[in-house]
Amino acid sequence: MLVLQPWSDGFMWASLLPVAAAFFWASASLMTKFTVSRDTPTTLVFYLLVLMLPFNLAFGLPKFELPSDWHVWALLIAIGGLTAFAQWAIAKAYSVADASFVQPFDHIKLPLNVLAGFIVFGWVPPGMLWVGSALIIASVIFVTHYERRQNPVEVLWEEAQHEAELKGNKQLNNQSN
Repeated sequence: MLVLQPWSDGFMWASLLPVAAAFFWASASLMTKFTVSRDTPTTLVFYLLVLMLPFNLAFGLPKFELPSDWHVWALLIAIGGLTAFAQWAIAKAYSVADASFVQPFDHIKLPLNVLAGFIVFGWVPPGMLWVGSALIIASVIFVTHYERRQNPVEVLWEEAQHEAELKGNKQLNNQSN
């Protein structure tokens, strides 16, 4: 709310669209985490692209024009490939790690988006955006630190040692019999 400043005269209801986008992104992340336990990341990416198709057609068909330049085709193919790869990477990350470990990496988008806005549009964010961003980053650091009761490396090490002990005990039992 610090960034949106709904109390100011310049507030527009369209300013709430990023809040809705954040809600839907969080929902998609949760659904990805739950479905990746049953399906492969490749299957999830396929379903995502199939489900996106009707929305893209609905918004794109009214002003649709076939590109005539091969550079535009190459750019469109590259964007499509990178989108599919990014979604596959997200699904793969959720399939091999806990969401509390993966989700903080999602917040790298914030400084990268600000940097892209500066490079492409020359836009320097206002002061309240920096305050809001600092609050988001601080809360992610706090929650990540609070939720991490044990070091994941230590947990994996202990599991590997436990499995090695079990194998060693089985071998001893087989040799004694």
